[in-house]
Amino acid sequence: MASDGSDLGTMDYKCICLTTPGSFTRKLEVGKNVKPGKGYALVKTGFVGVCGTDYHAFGGNQPLFSYPRVLGHELGVTVVALGADCDDAGVNVGDNCAVEP
Repeated sequence: MASDGSDLGTMDYKCICLTTPGSFTRKLEVGKNVKPGKGYALVKTGFVGVCGTDYHAFGGNQPLFSYPRVLGHELGVTVVALGADCDDAGVNVGDNCAVEP
C-alpha cells in the first residue's frame, strides 16, 4: 500500500449494473489505473448500501435517470492509498471509513 500516492499499478473491479429498470448484469472493469490524484484517497469497497433512490431507479420511477447505471453510493470502505496533499485529511492508509453523498 502506498501512502504517498505512488503508482500501485492496475486492478480489476466488479460492479452490478442496472442495465434497464428491473434488469441487472454483473460487470467487470479490467486494468483500471489506481493511483489516487492530489487530494484524493483510493479506497477498497467492502459494503454498499442501497437507498430509496436506488430502489426507485430499479422500478423505473426516476424519470431523470439514464441507463445503464451503477447503483449504490453509500459505502463501507478501507483506505488503501492517499494522493498528494492528504497529510492533514484526518485519514490514514488502513482506516475503515463510511462514504456518503
